[in-house]
Amino acid sequence: MINMMSNKFAFVYNLLLPIIYFIYKNVTLTASKSSFSVATTETIGYFWAYIIFVTILNNVVVSLIVQREQGFYKQMLFVVGSKLKIIIAIFFVQLAIICIELSIFNILVMILVHQLSFKLLFAGVVVALLSALPVTLVGCILMIFKIKIESVNILLGIILFGLFYIMSVPTSYAITGLLNLLNPLSFVTEMSLQVQNIVFNIGSFNVEIWLQMLIVSVFYAIIGIYSISKFSVNAIADRV
Repeated sequence: MINMMSNKFAFVYNLLLPIIYFIYKNVTLTASKSSFSVATTETIGYFWAYIIFVTILNNVVVSLIVQREQGFYKQMLFVVGSKLKIIIAIFFVQLAIICIELSIFNILVMILVHQLSFKLLFAGVVVALLSALPVTLVGCILMIFKIKIESVNILLGIILFGLFYIMSVPTSYAITGLLNLLNPLSFVTEMSLQVQNIVFNIGSFNVEIWLQMLIVSVFYAIIGIYSISKFSVNAIADRV
């Protein structure tokens, strides 16, 4: 928590930027009272996906890589005795942070649409609880590559740009269905849409989509378990 609070840039990148962009794109909502529709929930889903994915990348995956390269991870491992315990501890702290970030964002949404909705707050927490672990596991694949500290932010930008670009490809040309969910941003966005459909009663329970997300979650888990097992204790970026 102390390490996270010292990194003010991560807070700006994870939460402040999407809030500013959301206000800019939806400033007209303040003109009149609106209601939560399919279009609204889909828009909210994109922002939830960004907040969850970027927070996990910045505060879990990248944090572990930086700590390893600086030698702090080896010190923590010496004290704790298990790298899995370290990763789990960091994950649970960031899961709580994600829930707080989503709640702050959702309060802003309620202010803009002039509507109090505890369902929105509840849906945000549910999405965080269901999607954070699979996304963390698939993000762990970055920990087995040789990445220099000064290149981490560049890599993060490339990953985000690439994943958002894939999402922006027209449906008729994009890979759809199960393969489309392999994109973590698409995975969280779809999870957000399905949870909101259930919470707000604006859509039926789609068994096929939930089954696809379960399959993708298992695939993410396999990647994560392998990556964590191969996660080196020693710094590897500057190794000769």
